[in-house]
Amino acid sequence: MVDDEPTASREMPLTQLAELQRAFESALAEADPEAPVPGCGGWSVRELAEHLGSVHVWAAGKVLGERLERPGSAAERGGAPEARSLAIRYRADAELLRTTLSSVPTDQPCQTFTGVGPASFWQRRQTHETLIHLWDLSQALGSAMPDVQPAVWADCVAEVVEVLHPRQLRLGRAKDPQECLLLVSERSDRQWQVPAESLADPAAVIRASDLELALLLWGRLDEAGLAVSGDARAAAAVLAGPLTP
Repeated sequence: MVDDEPTASREMPLTQLAELQRAFESALAEADPEAPVPGCGGWSVRELAEHLGSVHVWAAGKVLGERLERPGSAAERGGAPEARSLAIRYRADAELLRTTLSSVPTDQPCQTFTGVGPASFWQRRQTHETLIHLWDLSQALGSAMPDVQPAVWADCVAEVVEVLHPRQLRLGRAKDPQECLLLVSERSDRQWQVPAESLADPAAVIRASDLELALLLWGRLDEAGLAVSGDARAAAAVLAGPLTP
């Protein structure tokens, strides 16, 4: 059946976020800051790192209900190689987010994408943000993506379907799809329907791994290489969204 577990009830452990952040930092230290990042338009590695770091700090501010400044880095002033300086700056941003999240109860009320909700919303949101951009950085480096449990990729899919795409519709950033698309995990048979509130029968079904489904929804993968049954044009129209910010 279609996944219907309430989004607000889910929490991603802080250790998962820390693991992904450290993998991003490690890869960043070896990267060419000017290297292009596939899947991120015209972004360079430097721009990707600055984006993710600034989003971490912005999210920490949402948890606390205040605007936070990005922490400074001695490496930026001390003549460290640029890639290493970027990595150290990112580490400071990442640590600020984790420190903030660990300093409050997971159910502490704060502003989220769906109104007032628990601080765990941002723990989950930033885990997935880091996950996708770690994939982007791996692509820029031409290296393998570190192993991540399928359940994390599956929750990334769920967040897009239940939170991010509905928000895109509310903000007028995307048009309500005329057809319905069903996504099915090859690993667990877990299912998600896009748009989430549609009562129509799916015009198309895509069956793939949790990783592939997450990358598909984030625009990092083309459905042409996946198992699509039903109306392929309807599937493409739904995925054109845009489903994510």
